[in-house]
Amino acid sequence: MKIFRPIIIGTILIVGGITVFTLMSKRGDHPPAAPRGDVVLSDFYVPPTDLPDRPGVLVRHERLNDASHLGSAADNISVLYTSTEGLGGEVINAVSGALYLPEGTPPADGWPLLVWSHGTVGIGDVCAPSDAGRSDRDRTYLNPWLEAGYAIAASDYQGLGTPGTHPYMDARTMAYNNLDLIRAVQASFAVSKEVVIAGQSQGASAAIATAGLAKQYASDIDLRGIMATGIPYFSWKVIFDLVKNSDPDAVNASLTLSLYMLTLTEMLDPAFSLDRVVSDEAKPIVDEIGKTCVFDFIGKTQDAGLTSRKTFKQRTEFALIKAFGRMRYPAPNLDTPIFTGTGTDDKITPFDMQQAFVEDTCKAGAIIAPHVYEGANHDQGLLLSTPDAMNFARSVMNGERVENACPAQ
Repeated sequence: MKIFRPIIIGTILIVGGITVFTLMSKRGDHPPAAPRGDVVLSDFYVPPTDLPDRPGVLVRHERLNDASHLGSAADNISVLYTSTEGLGGEVINAVSGALYLPEGTPPADGWPLLVWSHGTVGIGDVCAPSDAGRSDRDRTYLNPWLEAGYAIAASDYQGLGTPGTHPYMDARTMAYNNLDLIRAVQASFAVSKEVVIAGQSQGASAAIATAGLAKQYASDIDLRGIMATGIPYFSWKVIFDLVKNSDPDAVNASLTLSLYMLTLTEMLDPAFSLDRVVSDEAKPIVDEIGKTCVFDFIGKTQDAGLTSRKTFKQRTEFALIKAFGRMRYPAPNLDTPIFTGTGTDDKITPFDMQQAFVEDTCKAGAIIAPHVYEGANHDQGLLLSTPDAMNFARSVMNGERVENACPAQ
């Protein structure tokens, strides 16, 4: 029997986006997929039964656990707030996150507010950054912002920490979660009305999607600029080239990320079941998908020697396309200046891919401040961008004009 080689786009899919939406399948008689990775982290993450019926409302807050602290913060706060469920766009649900406040007395207009959009952590509640903590890389990036006097708000994203499966990489979900977090913290804490957003990898997609949907969904928010590093950018040509060149017998992180995407497909199309397309050999590992976080899960698949050929027993290309469609981020808000940071040695989101985003966004009329870091890999591109990103943020927060540095067309 011919085994389909599923669409695998290397480790880029940690952060991916796509260029078109697809329509959800009709539900028919199929029940929704059972939640994956749902556990109760603590009573804090359990929404009240009388949840407010509008998005952007702070439900509760308390001190973050020690593992989730940022060393330069005077106050480390966990927050639970309301947001619009991203897949359907109608139901109000609860989302968790964190707020970090700097040392000292806030200015009269509140601490300048930076929203941080995290990259892939997994799909299980145990991976929620407000509970599990942040990577050394992210701590290294975020602490200087606190030292510079910024408050930092960071969403866990829908389904990480709170009930339901995390809709992995769904662009609208991430955008709604960011925008509603801004509303919630501005209404309850001493932070500024002006906002900047920073995102790395998957978080770059979240930042771009947030800017793209801000006017439509939250026109009350004064979004001054976005800072996106390690930016994913896909065209159909890129996808098909990567599919053509993928190796069904390779043992690598691509498999884990394809599996994550297929859990999103389960949420979009109840006629699809991940369990039905997974081989008996792979099933014990795949059953761990919601119980372990991204790097541990990658390790489990690699230790088991799983490849796409060994993992899937039937075709999954159409199922993955459904997920690709929801991973698209809208065209950036052309009124929102965009800082980009790219490492020339980035293997996760390659340099050429990121430059294509800059070129196409420039053609659409955006104001771009592109920065290139020679010899930097995916993580180094973020960290090396810090002083440049801070200069950009200071300018846009002060209402200064950003010089458009679009490359010559």
